[in-house]
Amino acid sequence: LRERMSFISQLATRFPGMAPAANAVLKPSKSLEAAGQDIMVQRFAYWYRYLTTYGDTIAKAKTQFPVVKDKIMAPAELTYRELAVGSVCGLQIYGAYVVGEMLGRKSIIGYNQGKKAHH
Repeated sequence: LRERMSFISQLATRFPGMAPAANAVLKPSKSLEAAGQDIMVQRFAYWYRYLTTYGDTIAKAKTQFPVVKDKIMAPAELTYRELAVGSVCGLQIYGAYVVGEMLGRKSIIGYNQGKKAHH
């Protein structure tokens, strides 16, 4: 426990933005049960706001779609910055796909064929 506390103190020293959180851990003002209850309230608030503002997000996406469509229809007018941003986004999407495939296969290379029968 002593090592953990010193680690938290070191963390607060190295990263001043973490000091309030570190102080709250070192000197808790609430019981663990009360802290858990606060977390549940915050989770509920997060999901409530997320779901109730989803319509606004869709409305904003509908206003941006014509801009993206125009860019795709006139590729010669793209700037190098737009090409770079599009390439990075494409690589991120491809990377997420590859990681999903590896997780789905439960293997980095190929699919698990099971034990091969000897003939």
